[in-house]
Amino acid sequence: MITKVYRVAEQIIQSRLETGKPVQFALELSNELKTDYQELNNLFLARCDMSLEVIFLKQIVGKVKELLVYTEQPLSQIAKALGYEKSNDLSEQLLCYTGLTSAHFKRIRKIKLENIRRQQKKI
Repeated sequence: MITKVYRVAEQIIQSRLETGKPVQFALELSNELKTDYQELNNLFLARCDMSLEVIFLKQIVGKVKELLVYTEQPLSQIAKALGYEKSNDLSEQLLCYTGLTSAHFKRIRKIKLENIRRQQKKI
């Protein structure tokens, strides 16, 4: 069940990114797993000591980190694609769950690109 929740969360995030339309996590999860959201949430609280919303937010933060490091998209564009009205809200979640700012992940991107260029020059 835990794996299914993570899979559905990833699908919802990907759908948001592709369409720019917010999909309600609770509704989509209930429909996909054919389970009452509150029952599922209670199960996760008991088993994982986290609510489904926290799990979903952590999934979003993971995707945001990935996009910041591996694409040129600014946080504002990512936030808009994920259905956030303000990029500051996403920025605060990123800071809350990672302790790091979006600028940190952009620096990682820059370092990775510099390392790739150095490796290509050696060849």
